[in-house]
Amino acid sequence: MKRFTRAVLPAFLLAVSVGQIYAFTKFSSEIAAHIGKTQADVQWAFSFGIFFLGMGAAFFGKIVEKNIRLSTIIGTTLFLSGLIVTELGINMKSLATIYLGYGLLIGLGTGIIYISPVKTMMLWFPEHKAIAAALPIISFGLGSTLSAILCSGIHWGTPGSSVAVFQLRGFMDYGITNVFHAYAIFYAVPMVIACFLLKKPKIQVQSFGHGIPELEFSYFELLGLDFSSFWNFVKSCFRWNFFRRSWLFMFLNISAGLSLIPLAQQMMSSPDVYGDNRQLINWIVALAGVMNGGGRFLFAWWSDRLAKRINILLIILAISAGIMLASFLPILIGLALLVINACYGAGFSVIPAILADHYGMTNISKIHGAVLSAWGFAGLVGNQAAMAVSKAFGGYEEGGHGYVAVVALLVIVYSLNFVNVLLLKKSAAST
Repeated sequence: MKRFTRAVLPAFLLAVSVGQIYAFTKFSSEIAAHIGKTQADVQWAFSFGIFFLGMGAAFFGKIVEKNIRLSTIIGTTLFLSGLIVTELGINMKSLATIYLGYGLLIGLGTGIIYISPVKTMMLWFPEHKAIAAALPIISFGLGSTLSAILCSGIHWGTPGSSVAVFQLRGFMDYGITNVFHAYAIFYAVPMVIACFLLKKPKIQVQSFGHGIPELEFSYFELLGLDFSSFWNFVKSCFRWNFFRRSWLFMFLNISAGLSLIPLAQQMMSSPDVYGDNRQLINWIVALAGVMNGGGRFLFAWWSDRLAKRINILLIILAISAGIMLASFLPILIGLALLVINACYGAGFSVIPAILADHYGMTNISKIHGAVLSAWGFAGLVGNQAAMAVSKAFGGYEEGGHGYVAVVALLVIVYSLNFVNVLLLKKSAAST
């Protein structure tokens, strides 16, 4: 029972709350219309949010190791404050304030909360580390779906209905200007409860890893924000081939996923794919979120049963490259979206256990956070790269081949990453 109340329940509550960050694309057009900016301008708030998510996970690994309760309180405070500041920016019609709220505050808060339950779960379930780490990561993936349901209610999926559930219940009457205020109220309860439930087991954990440098910070020990010490740590990590290869795996896998996912709906809507079959497209998009969570669990479960867990990365990349190669046939792009979502999510769920196998449990939050800095950079690169390639070659509606070029780019990226993991596996065997 303790494993449920001290690990499983709080991990779920925290992760499913901060998973809201992935729902931003559902609001970007409404926010843009309200503040008088382009959707592309507003969408940068999400890109900044993902960047600072990675940075938050990296910079706050020290405090997660030292005090799990304090780290969750800091993360929760930043996340809820970010929701309020985002609403303030929308009401003020200030793009800079939205960037501050959704980009910086929500991003940092989400990064801290993201890594906080992972080590805790692995400590409570040492016999199934990958699945244990996958649970909060799966919940994070489902958070976007919960966020959409909260805002759409019985009108979910219909145009212009993102706040219909609150209007229906008389909660508010001002549309997008109060959505984030409602979010802050809703998410505060489960997150505060989780802050006081999450606790590591009373066991002695020994590091059996391969030479990871210790993180000794000499400055604000309470907050763990010594940037010079952190930078020295990162430089030390990058001297280790296993770390470099792990970081590159995450960067390429995330960049590729973020390249396809935002464009997939447009690709499916082109005349030579599914055209005006909106019902089919909506079902595929909805199922993609389920596949993201399902992939996180399936591949984590699979990796726990492999003699060499690291082989799961080769399987993920082989499947990804294969489905993208097949999707040169446009009719298969819907299937590709589902498979890539599963493999994209799987990368997040299996990497903590792979790092723990190599470096040991003592430093796993710090090293996991450092590897997740790749997520931040991929958030800036992936989506923007896909948009640039698509624009350069022209969309289907313009008689061009932009989406085909994106598919070709992803085949190349997944193939290069496959080679990278082969070298990662060789590095693991030599240490």
